[in-house]
Amino acid sequence: MRSPGDDEVLRGDLARILFDATKSGIEYRFGDSITGLVEHSDGVEVRFRNAAPRVFDLVIGADGMHSTVRRSVFGPEERFARHTGMAACVISVPNYLDLDHWELLHATPGHVVQVYSTQQSAAKAQFIFPAPEQLPDRRDIAAQQRLVAEAFADGGWEVANLLRAMPDSPDFYFDTVSQIHLERWSRGRVALVGDAAYCPSPLSGQGTSMALVGAYVLAGELRAAAGDHHVAFAAYQDRLRDYIDANLTLGWNNATQMVAGDAKALRMQTTMLKMLRYLPWKGLAMRPIIKPIEKAANAIRLRTY
Repeated sequence: MRSPGDDEVLRGDLARILFDATKSGIEYRFGDSITGLVEHSDGVEVRFRNAAPRVFDLVIGADGMHSTVRRSVFGPEERFARHTGMAACVISVPNYLDLDHWELLHATPGHVVQVYSTQQSAAKAQFIFPAPEQLPDRRDIAAQQRLVAEAFADGGWEVANLLRAMPDSPDFYFDTVSQIHLERWSRGRVALVGDAAYCPSPLSGQGTSMALVGAYVLAGELRAAAGDHHVAFAAYQDRLRDYIDANLTLGWNNATQMVAGDAKALRMQTTMLKMLRYLPWKGLAMRPIIKPIEKAANAIRLRTY
């Protein structure tokens, strides 16, 4: 089972693999962004911040929870976002705790710090805490880092050492723990996939799997329909809906139950975790936790296209 923060690590690895495998035959444009979309009968005109406009047969928005494509075509994010009330930050840290396929967790009421190894010489730290009403601008990394440092100023344990690594982290991540819910994932010649369409929250551990499955089904249905986007987008929606709903429910439960809100709940949670390793029937005790994950992960039978 992956830790929730592993989702961000896996996405970065997959992006590098995909780019290396396709860069010789696909045009990639870095340092630019979409500013608007205008659909015509025979294509979609895409307007860029820096480059000249271009027309494409189809546009697939795979641009994350704060999708520009979704906002341009479906409306403002506020219509589709569901917030758990928590925020999360993930950073790279030196593996000075010498973790090797281990995860350490330090919890106080309303706050959780996780440290886990991604390889022998590197580790990740994840901070989870109640989101304030007023969040820093998404592009103001310095303000986000101050917010995290203030939230964990009295964290104890190794928290101060981990926070000291935050300014030097090459892959600082911060966001609210939120989901995206849309009734439909396509409109005209535009479709959404991954977090842009059905973000399960960064604490779900399911986001990468859902994006990969969604991309596979969408590509397969476009091929099966010989490029007829009307047929393909409808089939994409029908084949994926139950799977997405199951994983959104799982993601919400994981995110809202992960952090103990008061001292009593924290004591109960910690005691159960401490006892678990000594129980001869710990496999049975883990089944209620593992079974919903297995059920959601297998809530679709993939076609061979």
